[in-house]
Amino acid sequence: MIKNLHKAAIIAGEREVSYDEMFGRINLFARHTPKERGSKTVILSENREGWIYAFFSIWQNRGIAVPVDASSTVHDVAYILRDCTPACIWASREREEVARQAVEEAGVTTDILLIDDYELAPSKDEKEWCGTDNMKEMGDECAMIIYTSGTTGSPKGVMLSYNNMMANIRSVADVVPIFTEDRRVMILLPLHHVLPLMGTVVGPLTRGGGVAICPSMSGPDIMDTLCRGKVAMFIGVPRLWQTLYAGIKKKIDANFMTRALFNVCSAVGSRRLSRFVFKSIHKKMGGHLDYLVSGGAALDAEIGRGLRTLGLDVLEGYGMTETAPIITFTRPDDIIPGCVGLPMPSVECKIVNGELCAKGPNVMLGYYNRPEETAAVIDKDGFLHTGDLARFDEKGRVYITGRSKEIIVLSNGKNVQPSEIEYKIEKYDDKVKEAAVVQHGDMLRCIIVPQEEWARSLSDKEVEEALKREVIEPYNLTVSNYKKLMSVFVYRGELPRTKLDKLQRFKLKELCERKQDADGMETEVQGTEELTEEFCILRDYIEEEKKVQVKPGHHLETDLAFDSLDMVGLQGFIEQTFGITINADAMASFRNVQEIADRIAASSTRKEPERADRPRLLSESTEPLELPVAGLSHRFCAKAFKTFFTVYNRLGIHGAENIPSDGQFIMAANHQSYMDGAIVMAGVPWKVIDNCYFYATEEHVNNSALRALARRHNIILMERRNLKNSILKLAEVLKMGKSIVIFPEGTRSRNGGMTGFKKTFAILSKELGVPVLPVCIKGAYDALPRGTHFYKPAKITVEYLPLMSPEANEDETLFAERVREAIGAKAE
Repeated sequence: MIKNLHKAAIIAGEREVSYDEMFGRINLFARHTPKERGSKTVILSENREGWIYAFFSIWQNRGIAVPVDASSTVHDVAYILRDCTPACIWASREREEVARQAVEEAGVTTDILLIDDYELAPSKDEKEWCGTDNMKEMGDECAMIIYTSGTTGSPKGVMLSYNNMMANIRSVADVVPIFTEDRRVMILLPLHHVLPLMGTVVGPLTRGGGVAICPSMSGPDIMDTLCRGKVAMFIGVPRLWQTLYAGIKKKIDANFMTRALFNVCSAVGSRRLSRFVFKSIHKKMGGHLDYLVSGGAALDAEIGRGLRTLGLDVLEGYGMTETAPIITFTRPDDIIPGCVGLPMPSVECKIVNGELCAKGPNVMLGYYNRPEETAAVIDKDGFLHTGDLARFDEKGRVYITGRSKEIIVLSNGKNVQPSEIEYKIEKYDDKVKEAAVVQHGDMLRCIIVPQEEWARSLSDKEVEEALKREVIEPYNLTVSNYKKLMSVFVYRGELPRTKLDKLQRFKLKELCERKQDADGMETEVQGTEELTEEFCILRDYIEEEKKVQVKPGHHLETDLAFDSLDMVGLQGFIEQTFGITINADAMASFRNVQEIADRIAASSTRKEPERADRPRLLSESTEPLELPVAGLSHRFCAKAFKTFFTVYNRLGIHGAENIPSDGQFIMAANHQSYMDGAIVMAGVPWKVIDNCYFYATEEHVNNSALRALARRHNIILMERRNLKNSILKLAEVLKMGKSIVIFPEGTRSRNGGMTGFKKTFAILSKELGVPVLPVCIKGAYDALPRGTHFYKPAKITVEYLPLMSPEANEDETLFAERVREAIGAKAE
């Protein structure tokens, strides 16, 4: 029951509607809404006061509400009318014509009532409202039909009962007091979706907290509503939080002092300190916000951590229309970015073949008039199969790892989650507005919507070239080969999405086909009428190596996924076949394969195809190459670091018995911080230390003092100008019976997780018969995150796994991935 009927139930601009007045208007609408129990009534309107009155009036009369997207076309509305045959439509005047045309197209007999005629009309002095009593009385009867947003095809009507919704409300209001009479919630998202309907209307209004209606999705309107309504809870979708955080963080990073304060707050992890330091941000957002609530899709953990550093706690939830909508949600005292919390108290969850399944009073009655499709998702034991991949942690919290229906399965058996790649591409937000990954044969392509202001004065070709150079190439350097994007094309429009911002992937193929018909998706060299002999020789070599079709306009890295070892192989092939040497810098500067062929044509002394096979490459002489030699301080430094880590970071060492004491190995470890080199040596026996050589990029050793230090501590520098020499040095060390330490990711983690492994170590292992010692580092990212300089006393563990070697018919790519998966399993 509502304790204070004079309290503002609805705030819309300058207008405030008390609970007293709201109940009266609900009863006014109810006098015109069909009164037959179980009658279906459609609501076709934008968010407004009258939407709320119309909705609750249907429940007042024990009817079934059918909310419909206000922006639906006549055809879309007609589809729903034919499917559910409602007795009545509540429509806004703005949507009246659409409603009338839809009724005519559907061929149904349906009354149309205008919300505008009753929204502000005088109501009788009727103060009682039995809507909540009806919810309890009606129990398992259908309360509303929500049509799915159609991410995979035509929408289905999800039948939700009163008990389905009561289970949700009890969980987040009675068991865990998130919705309370003291917390006002902002209505922002379209109310025809179950998340905003339950979270910003039913939940807050039945628990006495009240709502504030935001007139649009614009920044000024949102800020004005937050302040005017004294909003305590703000429900949104991940893209909204991503945009909010990116805007705030850009301003913070522009100033040294605010950047330093952000790092301090991140390290301390105190909500009170963060809210004090960034109180100006909270004041601009009204100063009353307790929680941001994220739903509809997965929120990237980095965004969650960043917002929490600003003192903005994000409660993540997971669910679907079929569960009205909650399956799991984050408890306010147990917020873990990237985690969607524990199951609802009344819900049982289990994982079947990686898929999350749920059973409880929140699970729908079924799909309207679709018993076969209902049976396909709800099994005989009553478990709803969500279609989402998940895992549990030791406390039963749920982590969503992907969408089974969205996974791209390549011919080599590798699974790719496109949303993971899309998020990484969209981080380049100065040039990328949206991104979508699609499969073409056995390759991945990326549709990119560029930022309008940046791309306005550029042609599609210029935008594409810039995106390849500044977005795709940097991304490809951080992932496994099978996750690399092989081509990109520019789309100047909006990608197809639902109102809750979910990408409608089933429409992307058609979008790609339209784009291909319009201007072609393949990058070709303009004016090339005849393929040269040099190009044909290069093409044949690359196609045999990479198993892809090669076009003259293909870029080595962006289109053909060349990594450093591929570059070395191509350099060797060009040298042996054409008699010329092209260093790595020059190789990377060529815009495409045809330019390389043209350079060869102008300089070559012979044209005899000769394979630069790896055994031959790795057996070349290293006599002119200078190898580093460890000084007396090398062992002592290693042990001194071990002592420091043990005391300061409570270092835990596991699996040290797997380190060969008298044999050689290639140590391959995940890369979390600058300290990883010293960390992985902590468990290495004293007599083995001198025989271990490190592989590091020359950018980290950028002055004479550091280079001298590297030479005395067995550090082999990767020379980007001559990658071949770097690989030969590693091979020479292994042929001498020594061991090497390498971080196959090539760069430190940006978020604590793992990226793709480069296959250098796998090739060396396969060709030289040296086993790999996988090593898992945990906690180093927390001690020294990327972009910070303060080394924190976070607990660190290092675990040495059993030795691994390539199997008989296993290529280096698969072996590298197998090592990565072994380390990744321990890193979780």
